[in-house]
Amino acid sequence: MFSNRWVALAITLAGAAGIMLATLHVGGHSTSHEWSWNLTSGDAALAELLQNLILFIPFAIGLALLGIPLLRAVAIGALLSFSVEFAQQWIPGRDPSVGDIVCNTTSTAIGAGLVYLAPRWLTVSPERSAWHALGGAALAILVWLGTAVLLSPTFGPPPYTVVPRPDFNFWGLYKGNVLEARLENGLLYVKATFPERPPGRPSPLAAVVDGQGKLATVFAVAGRDLSMRYDMPSLRLTLEQPDLRWEDALAKVAPADTFMATTGREKNDLCIAVIPEYRCGLGYTIGDGWKLIFNPEYWPGWLLALINACWVAGWTVGVGFWAGRTTGSRRAKIAVAIVLLGMIVVPMTTHLKGSSLPEWIGALLGIEIGLVLGDRALKSRHNPIHRSA
Repeated sequence: MFSNRWVALAITLAGAAGIMLATLHVGGHSTSHEWSWNLTSGDAALAELLQNLILFIPFAIGLALLGIPLLRAVAIGALLSFSVEFAQQWIPGRDPSVGDIVCNTTSTAIGAGLVYLAPRWLTVSPERSAWHALGGAALAILVWLGTAVLLSPTFGPPPYTVVPRPDFNFWGLYKGNVLEARLENGLLYVKATFPERPPGRPSPLAAVVDGQGKLATVFAVAGRDLSMRYDMPSLRLTLEQPDLRWEDALAKVAPADTFMATTGREKNDLCIAVIPEYRCGLGYTIGDGWKLIFNPEYWPGWLLALINACWVAGWTVGVGFWAGRTTGSRRAKIAVAIVLLGMIVVPMTTHLKGSSLPEWIGALLGIEIGLVLGDRALKSRHNPIHRSA
């Protein structure tokens, strides 16, 4: 199956470790021994479903590369999923679910199936590889355009009501005092005191509710950061709602100090301010698409930038791979040009910000890595001595 069993074993163990980290950590204050039978539920139902479908894929790929038969790999995935869900009965904030076992087992089948069916879709002829490269480029553009649509701001009808220091489910409760919260000329103004300890999770200073009772804006403190979220189409699809954040905006504010913060649009530019300082030009990029599936409450900016780069690379590596499996095909070159131009054109024609330097590095590395792997695969295909070694 796979010549380097150590690499396959490392993928399997890394996949298993990721599953444990994602599912066996404390997520609340109470335990539940009642099993849920729903595949998914809640405001982020589709996002959670996608998380469960993706979670076991790396683990399953490792099992398949180790040469474990498909049905046995699926059984191992189902057993691991059941073990995790069974253990969650005693972990605060975790809810055991039969639906999760079904999703995780399906995820295992998808991951192992990708490996066993690889010759049919991955190592195809040079002619078909050129078409696959074009298809991969088109898919990347569609994903980036979909990211723009799902993250676009939507505005409900007036009147708008400001709710100071709201206590929302799945949010922290701000421990400082909110002295004033008002909406003026499209800007949300908040005057508040900083708590003794920075909030460990996003805690709203104030929220704006539209005339239909939907949340239009949430302005929150997370650690020393200021963040805001606005209503967007992703919520209607029960995907995640990523926030926009100014890191360390409150770094100079001491416990019990009073500060004035604002958020809103000025001259079509989205801004957050801690008076007298402000930061404008906030927005999303094509690399933020992964946050629609999983939105971390508080990760440092450098880690988010790294994941954004990896996300973009994930959509370009296939284009590079199939382009590398051709012999200088014009269609393959067009495919590479499409994804690179897409990184410029998609932000220019939508509300997204221009692609960041890490995202450009990720795109170029993805293409280059794909080209190298594709070229090696092509040479291996035409070199029987190398292939049999």
